Amino acid sequence: MSDLKEKQKIYILAAIFGIAGFILYYSLLLRPQFSSFIARNKEFRIVKERVKNGEVLVANEAGIRRQHDNFEKQASYLKKRLPGQNQISSLLEDFSNVAESSGVKILRIKPLEEPVPLSKQKSVNNSYTEFPILIEARAGYHQFGAFVNKLETADRFIRITDVDMAGTDKDPRHHDIKMRIITYVLQ
Repeated sequence: MSDLKEKQKIYILAAIFGIAGFILYYSLLLRPQFSSFIARNKEFRIVKERVKNGEVLVANEAGIRRQHDNFEKQASYLKKRLPGQNQISSLLEDFSNVAESSGVKILRIKPLEEPVPLSKQKSVNNSYTEFPILIEARAGYHQFGAFVNKLETADRFIRITDVDMAGTDKDPRHHDIKMRIITYVLQ
């Protein structure tokens, strides 16, 4: 029986050493491997998602290029409609050409010296300012109507605020016209 107890003690000791060895093996080797595997698996999923998103973008390259081209066209269109301070002389020349094509005789085009103060302007982001222009002209009623129509359908943002028409004694078919136009210029 003593042999049996000795064998049981040896088996129990071997089991204890085996369990201790397994615990050491798990804590020193398997556990760091598992945590490293889990961290790398998370990184892999993130990289896999990025690659998938990149593939979608590459597949949609033509759509992105079309969208870019549309944005460029819109930007150039808006730049035409909203001139800069350095393009005022060309704007006044455009007004003169429109008047000539409408049969209106321009007597004077004068940018008003006092622009509207920033506090009274209706601009939301202060990237543009109002630029008032006074036009004095002589024309018949229908020619003036054609002139106003062409101004309002031109490529520039304008607003006609004041119009004053007065008949002349010398020629009842032509009127003296004073009008105030407000355009917007980039700052």
